[in-house]
Amino acid sequence: MNSTQIRKRFLDYFKAKGHEVLPGSSLIPADPTVLLTLAGMLQFKPIFLGTEIPKYKRATTVQKCVRMIDLENVGKTARHQTFFEMLGNFSFGDYFKKEAIAFVWEFLTKELKIPPAKLSVAVFEKDDEAYDLWREDQGLPAEKLFRLDEENNFWAAGPTGPCGPCSEIYYDLGPSVGCGRPSCQPGCDCDRFLEVWNLVFIQYDRSDNGELIPLKQRGIDTGMGLERIASVLQGVSSNFETDLFRPLIQEIKTLIKLPEPEESKLRIIADHIRAVTHLVADGVLPGNAGREYVLRRLIRRALRLGLVLGIKGPFLWRLAEKVILEMGDFYPNLKKKKEQILATIKAEETNFLQTLELGMQLFNQAILEHTGKKVLPGEVVFKLHDTYGFPFELAGEMAAEQGYSINEQEFKKEMEKQRERARLAGISSDKNKSKLVGLDLTRFGRTKFDGYEKTSEAAGVVAVLPKENLVILDQSPFYAESGGQVGDTGTIMLDQQHLKVIDTLLAPSGSIVHLLEQTGDLAPGAKVVAAIETERRKIIQGHHTATHLLHKALQEKVGAQVRQAGSYVGPDKLRFDFSCLAAVSQEQLAAVEARVNEKIKEKIKVEVLEKSYQEAVALGAMALFGEKYGDKVRVLKIGHYSLELCGGTHVKSTEEIGFFKIIHESALGSGTRRIEAVAGQPAIDYVMGLVNSWQAEILKTTSHYQALMTELGQAQKGGKLIVVEPAALLQAIKKYDLKSVNQYLDQLAATLANLKEGVAKAERELKNLKINQAASSAAGFVRELVEINGLKVLTKEFQDYSMQMLRSVSDTLQNQTGGCLVILVSLANSKVSFLITVGDNLIAKGLAAPKVAAVFTPFIKGRGGGKANKVEGGGQDSSRLAEAFQAVIDLVKANL
Repeated sequence: MNSTQIRKRFLDYFKAKGHEVLPGSSLIPADPTVLLTLAGMLQFKPIFLGTEIPKYKRATTVQKCVRMIDLENVGKTARHQTFFEMLGNFSFGDYFKKEAIAFVWEFLTKELKIPPAKLSVAVFEKDDEAYDLWREDQGLPAEKLFRLDEENNFWAAGPTGPCGPCSEIYYDLGPSVGCGRPSCQPGCDCDRFLEVWNLVFIQYDRSDNGELIPLKQRGIDTGMGLERIASVLQGVSSNFETDLFRPLIQEIKTLIKLPEPEESKLRIIADHIRAVTHLVADGVLPGNAGREYVLRRLIRRALRLGLVLGIKGPFLWRLAEKVILEMGDFYPNLKKKKEQILATIKAEETNFLQTLELGMQLFNQAILEHTGKKVLPGEVVFKLHDTYGFPFELAGEMAAEQGYSINEQEFKKEMEKQRERARLAGISSDKNKSKLVGLDLTRFGRTKFDGYEKTSEAAGVVAVLPKENLVILDQSPFYAESGGQVGDTGTIMLDQQHLKVIDTLLAPSGSIVHLLEQTGDLAPGAKVVAAIETERRKIIQGHHTATHLLHKALQEKVGAQVRQAGSYVGPDKLRFDFSCLAAVSQEQLAAVEARVNEKIKEKIKVEVLEKSYQEAVALGAMALFGEKYGDKVRVLKIGHYSLELCGGTHVKSTEEIGFFKIIHESALGSGTRRIEAVAGQPAIDYVMGLVNSWQAEILKTTSHYQALMTELGQAQKGGKLIVVEPAALLQAIKKYDLKSVNQYLDQLAATLANLKEGVAKAERELKNLKINQAASSAAGFVRELVEINGLKVLTKEFQDYSMQMLRSVSDTLQNQTGGCLVILVSLANSKVSFLITVGDNLIAKGLAAPKVAAVFTPFIKGRGGGKANKVEGGGQDSSRLAEAFQAVIDLVKANL
């Protein structure tokens, strides 16, 4: 039975048993406490925790999972993988142990026709109920039934909360596999007994003191690994020999030139590319933190192994094509995202290969430098990580291959220094959010939010935390920061006290928390009036609606694969991060900007629809990966142009946005870019500010140009000064005439650019003129040469001479004298620049330039560098220049 048949047989069986067949969830979990989806029950966790009411009593899924905990064992054992599929059936307060055990046994022995004699079961040592059900209902012999301890057969969601015993079903691969001990049984660390299915009976709530309290609503959570059961049914000894891996490993072999490639490396690459392909399909892009780092680490790990096996250039993207071909029918998202998946993987491979060679050189050099020590310093590995993008773990693997370890403590210290530098640089937008850390606000419950309809309302004070200046109301018009939109500011009024709200935050419990400058006389039970700062909110709403227009315009003008990857919506600007594999051209940016303004000009009605999540998706509303949506969602509908899920506040018509201007576009990292833009009054302020600053710069540059022309003795005035009238510019903005606005800006930019080019040309001409003048005047300096025992010496001081001018003077003197000692000094802004040159005749007498410099530089607190005939340098002190010159004269006399 192949893997496709197994999936279908499993789902069909449980559907016939009254289970709702539900889709598996994304690898990006809705649960923010979990990095990646690692079990089939994860999407049902709120149900098992009692925070969500289930729609179905029974469910079954095939869930793709990624776990990194077994990474080091992947490829080395028959059953460890980072990516795998979990077949699960679940009961939410419906059937329990009796039915769950019966279902599993019937499916394994009747549907899959696995001989009962090949199966063994392990139960929790204290779970007599399950033991009896296996023994009496299913007729399992006592020698096939084992009691194991809590570490092996007891599941818990955490130190407290829902938990319960497990029953695990094992397939016996026979005494020829594993440790060979006669006492070998399920639970042994060897490979003989293959765990194929785990049944978790969620029946207790563990209290803070460790007491197990029976749950009123018990649950069933089971999981059977597809790869493992496939190995059993296909009669192979390893997951990597099943139809899930065979075609992929064969494809890898076609790329390898080695006659007998190491099998474990083939397995690792095959495993990693399955994980990578599904991660990218679910919206993960390579990065340096969280799940993005997991993806990058897997790509780079597999890529390096490919290089070790002799594969040249990017190749993983070709393997991803094979994964899509093999798995795309069951996971249609793979086919839908094929172009984006392949491009993302190839781009990451290409980027890493560009730095891999340099990184390998540094790594090999470090190995040579520490031969015999067998420990690489942490700072060396940190440089590999920080400069060349080597994950620490990858460097560790490379070191281990050559018998080295890494000083991990030193590496961590370097990482901490980097974090501290980032912190000091102000990279922290969560300053206010940090005030909520450690506070238990669950007892206050959810705050009723009325800010979609109201800007002010009467409310009651629920809680006051004066130490933190935090206040919670029973209802509030204040929008709490979420979804990228910043929190509202405003006022809470108590009698004659007007207390300023400087931020609004959302606690995990759903409480809207108002951060005040001071809490005044506020106390629980007080009646107040809460009013937001309306003008600020209007600007924020314009920016937020503009992000939706921007998202759609990017998909139209840059590519349908563009997806939001983060945002900031504030009163000052909007920031929009998006997935994009290539740089966005200026032409594309201009087209995007024009498209957004076009939609603003059309005065499109903006509506918010209340729908169930399923209805919203059916309408075609775009949801963001990683966002958790409830049963009811808000759908933002901008005419027929844009339809997205969004809980923020928005304008009623695109006309209210006013005007949109992109101010910056940049790369955030491989595959992710950022646009910063402004709308409404901030956009007008930005354009007017730009015009004013450019006009001022034109005026300043024109004045500088005229001064240069005067010094050059020319009469040019530097071009015509362009002046943009504010009224004309504002009129163009009001008419949404982006073309005219950009023409004004382009005209100013061109004028300024031409003027700066003229300045640069004039400065070059003036510089050349001064050099020529210096060379011409050098002939007169010959008379100033001092002769000492037949050798000629010149020490001379200039004001504001460039080094090039000093060289011109020196070259002229050396040519005219046939060889002399020249020390030229230029003074500018209390700084000293010097040039020392000597002829070959002086070098022959032991007076090389470095020897002269060694005597000269201490007096000016300077230093220099060069060769035998020339030293250039600088100093900090010109007060002892005469002494420095005399010291050189004394040196010449003493030397001769």
